[in-house]
Amino acid sequence: MKKRRRYSLAFKLYLLIIVLIFSCSCFSILAGYWEHVRTTDRFYQDLSRNVAQTVSNAINGTRVRLLLDAAHDSEYQKIRAEAIEKQDEALIRDYLVQRDLLLTYDNINELLVQFSQYMDVKYIYLQSIEEGVFCRLIDPDAGYYSFGLIDILDGPYMQYSGSNQSIPATISSTVDGVLCTSFEPVYDSEGDPVAVIGVDVSMESLRQKHLHFALMSILNALIVSLVAAASGVFFMQRNVTEPINKLCTETRKFTEKKGQYTSTDIIDLHFNSHDEIEDLYHEIRSMERRVVRYLEHLVKVTGEKARSRTELSIAAQIQSDILPSKFPAFPDRAQDFDLYASMDPAREVGGDFYDFFLVDDDHLALIIADVSGKGIPAAMFMAIVKSLLKNNVASTVGAAPSEIIAILNNRICASNQSGMFVSVWLGILEISTGILTACNAGHEYPVLCRNGKSFEVIKDKHGLVMAAMEDVPYTDYQITLEPGDRLFVYTDGVVEATSSRTELFGMDRMLDSLNRDPEACPRELIEEVSATIEEFVGNAPQFDDITMLAVTYKPHQK
Repeated sequence: MKKRRRYSLAFKLYLLIIVLIFSCSCFSILAGYWEHVRTTDRFYQDLSRNVAQTVSNAINGTRVRLLLDAAHDSEYQKIRAEAIEKQDEALIRDYLVQRDLLLTYDNINELLVQFSQYMDVKYIYLQSIEEGVFCRLIDPDAGYYSFGLIDILDGPYMQYSGSNQSIPATISSTVDGVLCTSFEPVYDSEGDPVAVIGVDVSMESLRQKHLHFALMSILNALIVSLVAAASGVFFMQRNVTEPINKLCTETRKFTEKKGQYTSTDIIDLHFNSHDEIEDLYHEIRSMERRVVRYLEHLVKVTGEKARSRTELSIAAQIQSDILPSKFPAFPDRAQDFDLYASMDPAREVGGDFYDFFLVDDDHLALIIADVSGKGIPAAMFMAIVKSLLKNNVASTVGAAPSEIIAILNNRICASNQSGMFVSVWLGILEISTGILTACNAGHEYPVLCRNGKSFEVIKDKHGLVMAAMEDVPYTDYQITLEPGDRLFVYTDGVVEATSSRTELFGMDRMLDSLNRDPEACPRELIEEVSATIEEFVGNAPQFDDITMLAVTYKPHQK
C-alpha cells in the first residue's frame, strides 16, 4: 500500500493563512468593485437620461411631425435612394428646402451636435419608433443620408420597440461596445409623442478600467497574503510547531516503552510560554504520571479480578446445576408427557428460573419465574425462591397453586429486606385427566396449542407479583388438556428481546415461530424460538434473561 505524503503543521498553517487572507481580500475587492460598478452605472444612466430629457424638451415637436411626414413620403424615399446611389446629399437638401424643413433639420442637428460634443455622448439621434420599426430623422454622424432611414429593430434594441415612449436608461453590449442607452419622447403641441431622442453613452473604456482595477487589486492581495503568511508562519513555527514537535518527541519516547513505564520515563521539559502549549505539556506530564500509577495499581488488582471472574464462573455453574438440565427428564413417563426447558442469562448469572417435578404419580408441577433485577443479587434471590417454592409444593400435596403462592408470598415478605420481587407462573397437571390447575402471580400469559391447531395466548387472570406485599389474594384457573395439546410458558426476555434497530421481538413473532412446525416436540419448539430470537436480535446486546418451558400432553392409551 502506498504511503500517504505527510505535510508539516507549518506548511498547513502557511496554506491556511494564504487562503484566508487572499479569500477575505478578494471578497472585499469584489464587493468594492461591484459597488463601484453600480455607482458608475447609475451615474451614466442618469447622464444619458438627463441629456435625452433636455434635448427632447428643447425640440419643437410640431416641426418634428412635419419631418416625420416628409420622411415617410413615398416620393422622398425615391429621392433618398437616388441620393445614396449617386452619393449626392444635395438631392435630400433640395427636398427639405422644397418642404420648408431644411432650417428645422439643421437647427435640430446643430443642437444634437453640441450635446454630443460637450456632454461626452457617443451617439445622439432623433427617430420615430412604431411597433418594432424605426424611422431615423436626424443622426449627426450619418448626415443627411440618415433622414428617412426605415428599418426593423433587432438584437439588443428590441427592448425599445414601444411606440415613442420613455425607456429607462439601460446598459447593453452591442457591436459598438458597451452602451448606456436612454430614450425620451418628443411631444407635439397637442401633447402626443411623435418621436424619441436616443442617447448612447459609451462605457467600453470604463468597463476595461474596472476590469484592470479588479485584476491589479487581486494581484496586490495575493502579494500581501504571501507576505503576511510568511510572517505568520515564522511566528507560528517558533511559538507553536517547534514546542509541539518537542512534546511529540518526548511523548513518543514514553509510548515506546510499551507498558514498561516507571517514574523516570515521565516527560520533563521546561516551558514558560504561558499559553495553551504549556497547559498541554502539564496535561501530558500529568497523564503520564497517572498512567504509571495506574499500571502499578493494575498489577495489584489483576489477581483480584481474575479471582472474581473465577468466582462468577463457579456461580454460573452452580446456578446451572440448580435448574433441571437432564432431558428427557422422566424417561419412564414418556408415554404420558414430554417436556423441555432452557434458560439463557443476560449476564454470567441470571434471575430467571424454571422447575418441574412429580408431586406424586399423577401430578406434575410446572414452574417458571422471573426475579426483578439481574446479576448475582437476582441469582441469589432466585435460588431462595426456587427452593422455597419446590418445598411448599411438595409438602402441601393437594393444595391449590394459589394457596401455595399466597403462603410463600407471606413468608418471603416477612424477611425481604432487599425489596426484590418475583413473577411466578405455577401449574399442577393431573396426568390422568389432563386438568391443569394454575395460578399466575404477575407473570407473562401462557400459550396453548390444541392438537392440530395453532398456538394461542391464554389471557389468564393475573395476581400481584410475589414479595411485593403480604396477604395478597391469588386466584386459580383450570385448563383441560387433550392428548396432543402443547403448552408453552416463558419470561418477558422472550417478547422483549431487542434488535439493533431498538425493535421488540414481540408476541406476534413468538407465535409465528411456535406455529412454524405443527409437529414439533417441546425441545424443537424452544430451539426454534431461540434461533428466531438470535436471528432477529443480530449483534444487539442481550438485556434480559430468556427462559422457556414447553410441555406436550400425551396420556398413555391403554
